[in-house]
Amino acid sequence: MNENKQNYSRVLSVWKFALFSIASMGFYEFYWNYKSWKFFKEKDNLDVSPFWRTLLMPLFMSSLFDRFSDMLKKEGHRVNYPTAILIIFWIWINTTSIWKEPIWLLAHLSFLSFIPILNSLNVYWKEKSPELSEKSLTIKEIIFLSVGILVFLIALTSSFSLD
Repeated sequence: MNENKQNYSRVLSVWKFALFSIASMGFYEFYWNYKSWKFFKEKDNLDVSPFWRTLLMPLFMSSLFDRFSDMLKKEGHRVNYPTAILIIFWIWINTTSIWKEPIWLLAHLSFLSFIPILNSLNVYWKEKSPELSEKSLTIKEIIFLSVGILVFLIALTSSFSLD
């Protein structure tokens, strides 16, 4: 039943993750976190709340990253991403949003913390289901990205405008 439901690969291109993260001003990272916890809840029959684990994301990032690491290692993949450093970087970069212009723009780089995990997962998902193609962007996603990137560019140019 589950095999028929999944028509596309679970691969998530780093560029898509980065664009959605920037366009949503970082909220996409929370969405990804929620979907990841939902995946593990179903896969491992966990008694966890993806909502609360997402709302309290900094407290549960380590356990999520470790779950991915354990899943990958169990399948024979080498995992060498530094969970603690990635989380510290994510927290630090997100605190730059309280700084003055233009330093607050660094917060838009928080997606960088997820790249090592995404790269490891993408290798895993490509091997697991090589016959499935990556899902292309929908019209709604393209509109969302266009608006989000436009808002980001306006914020960027206003940060550097001479008053």
